[in-house]
Amino acid sequence: MMPTISIVGCGWMGWPIAKYLTLNNYTIKGSTTSPSKLALLEADGILPFLFNLDSDPVPEGLLDSDVLFINFPPGRGAEGVLDRYARRIQKIIEAAKKQKVEKIIFASSTGVYAGSETRPMIDENDTPQPLRTSAQAMWNAEQTLAKSFEQLTVLRFAGLVGAGRKASNFLAGKSNLPNPNHAVNLVHLEDCIAIITIIIQKDIWGKTYNVVADEHPSRQDLYTYLSTEAGLIPPTFSEQVTRPDKIVSNEKLKQDLGYQFIHSDPRYFPD
Repeated sequence: MMPTISIVGCGWMGWPIAKYLTLNNYTIKGSTTSPSKLALLEADGILPFLFNLDSDPVPEGLLDSDVLFINFPPGRGAEGVLDRYARRIQKIIEAAKKQKVEKIIFASSTGVYAGSETRPMIDENDTPQPLRTSAQAMWNAEQTLAKSFEQLTVLRFAGLVGAGRKASNFLAGKSNLPNPNHAVNLVHLEDCIAIITIIIQKDIWGKTYNVVADEHPSRQDLYTYLSTEAGLIPPTFSEQVTRPDKIVSNEKLKQDLGYQFIHSDPRYFPD
């Protein structure tokens, strides 16, 4: 019997995943904060729930599922982000426990890694040392969730591209940017969808994986190339180095899942 899946956060990544899983005969429940999206989700075969994590109780029935995908970011730069995100995660934990949900996927970020001047290659054995408050919030959430659910699988996504989110727009026209030779860690939405589907199909729980494409061109090479190809003004770079370099490894994911990335090189990602 196909498992029922709840997705808390049907945004840029959650909605396409929900739609794909629905097309593959999964029963999907999805939450949104936008009343205007309820009919759109329903039209895609998703059972929609209107849910504001900060102000609403968890809707009855939303988490009555076999698998829960927690997919809402902390947001960057918002005041009190650590406390607010912790409260949101705790609300979901309590509701999931009440519904006896055991299998959890948490959408985290490769931003939890700080990088290293001596060993830029990062894998899942490296202890996260977040530099940004939003990444610290996600690392805190990973640890909190792990204490509550044995069957927690954490997916640390690199920078997300696809579905209209074009890497060519990220730095186009900007000037005097630091860290020109630092590696870029990106992943395409199609690979995110495929990997999440495999996790569910193969019942892969209690794991942590980096989800990032194979190739890691430098910031200067990638964004100059992409801007030029798109007919945009290429960015310019200084020689300033403001943080350690990091190349996030995907080897554990490829070995465990037997996965080959659909889009391996950010220079050639489709839009």
